[in-house]
Amino acid sequence: MTMLIVFLCSALTIYICYRLQKHILPDSDEVWLTQQTTAPDGTVTEARQRYYLDRPSPFARLEVDGQEHDEIQEQTSYIIESIESSYSMLSPREKAAYRASQICMALLPLSFAVIGISLCAWWFYHKILEPPIAVLMDATAHIQDRDLNFQIGFDGQDELGQLCTAFEKMRQTLYENNRQLWSMLEERRALQASVAHDLRNPIAIIMGYVEYLQENSKSGTLTDEKLEKALSNLGITARRMGRYTDTMRDLGAIEETEVRRTGAALPDFLQRMADSLSVLFQNTGVRFSCSFHVPEGKAVFDGELLYRVLENLISNALRFAGQRIELAFCLEHGILSATVTDDGPGFSEKLLQKKTVLLYSEDPSGKHLGLGLAVSRVLCQKHGGTIELSNRLPHGACVKASISIKEIENDRST
Repeated sequence: MTMLIVFLCSALTIYICYRLQKHILPDSDEVWLTQQTTAPDGTVTEARQRYYLDRPSPFARLEVDGQEHDEIQEQTSYIIESIESSYSMLSPREKAAYRASQICMALLPLSFAVIGISLCAWWFYHKILEPPIAVLMDATAHIQDRDLNFQIGFDGQDELGQLCTAFEKMRQTLYENNRQLWSMLEERRALQASVAHDLRNPIAIIMGYVEYLQENSKSGTLTDEKLEKALSNLGITARRMGRYTDTMRDLGAIEETEVRRTGAALPDFLQRMADSLSVLFQNTGVRFSCSFHVPEGKAVFDGELLYRVLENLISNALRFAGQRIELAFCLEHGILSATVTDDGPGFSEKLLQKKTVLLYSEDPSGKHLGLGLAVSRVLCQKHGGTIELSNRLPHGACVKASISIKEIENDRST
């Protein structure tokens, strides 16, 4: 549109300047008509006037001013000369106007082109470049302020629109990474709190027995029986602390585990996993049932990680189940969940309230430190999921493990 306007304005300017020049300059068809008259005495006189070739008119006899017509043996001749130097005949004012028209004819089209390009650049910047640039600058300011809780809303289809889309994907990735990092830090704080809490009791027991032995040794009442009993309890406490240290080492190794996603056909892969888990129920007297609410298709996830999670959950459920354990798979909105329920006594309210504690056990013997749930929680979080604990009415425990499915391709049959 701008090019068309510039072209029309330039053409109109050139036409107007051309017409002005034609108006100022004499017509190209205008000539000088010179009449030379030779008198009988040999005197030659000349008379000149302008004549337009495109305007037919009879030639008249020209007379020199102040000289009367004399027909006695005069010889008259006519000379026609074209007007070649029209500009030299112009007045100073006409010459200035002619020069101005020439300058305008050359400069005005160039000025129109420059103005048109400038207007196009201004319009292109304010309508095309400025909105996405403003969005990107605002997003950059949010990121500099460590604020990722925003969205880049620009739906352009050009290169800048694609850049905004890529920037939004980068923001989402940063947000997810920061969320996972924050979750890991929270888990680390919870782990430190669990370590401090669980080590407090055996340390207190050891200090108590040390004080007991010191007091009885000073008073002379330390018998062999008391010494043997104290040493036995100290050994039990030391072994419990050793098991806890091994648990911390194993848990640290699990946190370093990498998620390796591979393609698998659903629900066939889950059915084979359930068949493999059914081996855990041999010689237990507990019935195992499995249900699938998963459409047929192909999913990409870490099957070994999911198997480890379910193995831990079912092993824990077997310790408390009465007669049956149920496993249910469900797939919704890219989240694959596996729910393990049993008919045991269920979780205590104290355990359900301690969701932030990484390691927690209800085993009074100290043989089980709650590593199974801790490992399952860490593995699910590494796969973009979580662990949820609840009780099933009228009784029984329910543990729901979920992981994120990266890609799902539903099979369509005709």
